[in-house]
Amino acid sequence: EYKGAAGWIGLAFSEATRNPQFGRKEAIIGITGVSAIIAVSPESAGLGRQNYVLEGGPAFFNPGKYEIPPGGLDGFSGPSLTMLSGIDKQTLINGTVSSMNTYLDPNDSVADFMSTKLSFAKYLRESGEIEINPYEKTLLMYAVAPLDNGDEYDGNPE
Repeated sequence: EYKGAAGWIGLAFSEATRNPQFGRKEAIIGITGVSAIIAVSPESAGLGRQNYVLEGGPAFFNPGKYEIPPGGLDGFSGPSLTMLSGIDKQTLINGTVSSMNTYLDPNDSVADFMSTKLSFAKYLRESGEIEINPYEKTLLMYAVAPLDNGDEYDGNPE
């Protein structure tokens, strides 16, 4: 959960042993405001524009699994259909991504803020994927693209 409005929110596992940017990563990314699971055209579907239905095209899942290649500090491009894992790898259970205005009244004080939440269940061991062993260390990363940051990365994290 992220306390703020986000365009997308993600969690990733990495094969890297020391520096996470240099290992293959498997990410679960949710894009707020997109709820459909449809076939889309990769040529016309940018972030938030996955609405061009293409018969027989690749399926778009939200939240979905993405394969992020090893790399350095370049390429802050956010979720991309080119990195979306195939339909046979989309095995998340009860995946949701939501953004809501939360109003709290603890101890007679008022707080009003946005909250973005990514929720899912995932198998710890899946064929061809990074294994998550609950008894060993697993490199875990997260990223959030705040909607209100207005920086040079166009809503993508640094």
